Amino acid sequence: MRAIFSGRRFSLRKVLRWLVLACVLPATLVCTALAVSMYQLQRQQVQQNTLLMARSVLSDLEREIAVIESGMKVLATSDELASGDLRAFHKRARDALAPGIVYNYILTDAQGRQVLNTLLSFGSALPSTGTPAQIGRVFTERATVLTDLFIGPVTRKPALAMGIPVGAGDAVEYSLNIGLDPQRINTILARQPLPDGWLIAVLDSSGTIVGRSRDADRYLGQKAVSELMEAVHSQTLGTIESNTKEGIPVFSAFARSKTWGWAVVVGAPKSNLEGSNLRQGVWVLLGVGCAMALGLWLARAISKRVVESVHLLNEAAAKLIQGEPMHLPEMRMMEADAVARAMVDAAAAMEKIRFFAEHDTLTELPNRMLFETVVNRDLVLAERHPSQSALLAVDLDHFKQVNDTLGHEAGDTVLRQAARRIQQAIRGTDMAARIGGDEFLVFLGETSQDGAMDTAKRIVEGLSAPYGSLSIPVSASVGIAIFPEHGATLRALSAAADAALYKAKHAGRNQAYMATEAADSHHGRSDNASVNFPVTRSP
Repeated sequence: MRAIFSGRRFSLRKVLRWLVLACVLPATLVCTALAVSMYQLQRQQVQQNTLLMARSVLSDLEREIAVIESGMKVLATSDELASGDLRAFHKRARDALAPGIVYNYILTDAQGRQVLNTLLSFGSALPSTGTPAQIGRVFTERATVLTDLFIGPVTRKPALAMGIPVGAGDAVEYSLNIGLDPQRINTILARQPLPDGWLIAVLDSSGTIVGRSRDADRYLGQKAVSELMEAVHSQTLGTIESNTKEGIPVFSAFARSKTWGWAVVVGAPKSNLEGSNLRQGVWVLLGVGCAMALGLWLARAISKRVVESVHLLNEAAAKLIQGEPMHLPEMRMMEADAVARAMVDAAAAMEKIRFFAEHDTLTELPNRMLFETVVNRDLVLAERHPSQSALLAVDLDHFKQVNDTLGHEAGDTVLRQAARRIQQAIRGTDMAARIGGDEFLVFLGETSQDGAMDTAKRIVEGLSAPYGSLSIPVSASVGIAIFPEHGATLRALSAAADAALYKAKHAGRNQAYMATEAADSHHGRSDNASVNFPVTRSP
C-alpha cells in the first residue's frame, strides 16, 4: 500500500474520494446488519409481548372458570339435591343465577335427557335433545367438563356449558350443568390494555372462536384460520405468523389450557413493525450517506458493541418472560444501558403493582380478594380430603379511642404492629388478612378446635401487649369458627366467627370465644364464591 502511494501527489479531494469509496461499502454493510439486528430484536420483543399477554389472559380465564366450578360444587352438595327434592332444588338453583353471566342451571341424566332447567318452570316439558355430547364425559370420567360452543336448545343462542358430577361415592346420578354466556369472555378481554391494532381471540377445544376483542359478534362460532388451529392443537405454547379472519398478516402467540383444552391467541399486526423498520431503513441510508468519512475500524467497533448489547437485552427479556429475577446487565453502550434500566424498572413496577393488588397497603397483609381466593380453594380441597380448619375473626378493642384521641397516624402504627404480632402468633402455612379498619381474619388449615383456641389465645395475648408509649390500652377479641362443624363455606364460617366475636366483645373483651353452632345453615350451602364479611365495630 505504501509503495502504491509512494512518490505520488494527490489533492485532498482525491484522497477524500478514495476514502469515501473505501468506506461506502463496509459502512453500508455494517448499517444494514444493524438494521437487520434491530428488526430481529423488535420482532422478538413483539413475539415475547404477545406470548406474555396470551398467558396472562389464559390465567384470567382459568381463574374465572375455577370460581364458577367452585360455586357449582357447593350447589351440587345442597340438601335439596341430596334428598331428591328437585322442586326445591329448582328454586334454589334459579335464585343462584348470576345475571349477565349465566343463562341457566340444567340437571341431566346419563342419557343426556334434561331433568330440570331453570329457564323453564318446574314440571314444564323439557327439550329431548340439545345436550352437548361432551357432557357425557361427566359420567364416564367422573370429572368436571367444559364444553365447546353450541346453540342452547331453549335460548337458541350461542352458549358454553360446564358440567360437574352429582352423586354419592363413585356413582354419578346426574350432571349439574351451567349455561354460560360467551359475552362474559368478551368482557374479560375488554379489560386487557391492547396496543393499537392488536387482537385477542379465545378458542374452544375444537378451534371455534368463543371470544374476540374486536368484531366478536361477527366471528363468534367460526373456526380459526387453519394454520393457527394446527399450531394450537400440536403444542400448548408457541408463536406463529398467520393472518386474522379479516386477512391481516400478524405475529401471533398462543397459550392453551392443559385442563380445558381452550386457547388464547394474541396477534400483533406485521404492518406496525414493518412500517417502523422501513422508517429505520430510511434513516440508516441517510446516516450512511452522511457518515461515509468514518473509518472501518470505528464502524466495526460500534457494530460489535450493538450486537453484544442486543444479546444482553434479549437474555434479560427472556428472563422477564420466564418470571426469573431481573438483573441489570452490564452494557457497553449508554443507550442500551438505559433500555436495560427501563426493563428492570418496569419489572420492579409490575411486581409492586401485582403485590399491592392482592395486599393491604398499610399492613402488607393479604387483602380481602386474595384471602377469599386462597381460602375458597383450601375449603374445596378440604372437602375432598376431610380435615378440620378454622376461621378466626379478630377485632381490636378500644381502637376507635386511639384514632379519636391520638390521631390516625398513631392508629396506623398500632395496625402495623398488630399485623406483625398476628403473623408471629400463627404458623407459616396459615393466612392472615386485614379486611378493613381494625378487623382481621385468620385462616388455620388442618387444625383442631383445641389448636384453634390455642392460636386465638396467643393472638389475644400478643395484641393485648403494650404498644410502645401508647397511653391508651389496646387489647383484642377473637371469634372462632371450625370447618365443617360451623359452616362448609367461607360465608358461613365468617358468620359463625363473627357471632362468636360478638359474644367475646359483650363478655368483657380481651378474650377468645368458640362458635357453638353454624350461624346460618342456609349460607353454609351458598353457591356464591365472593363473601360479604360481617362487620363488628370496635367500641
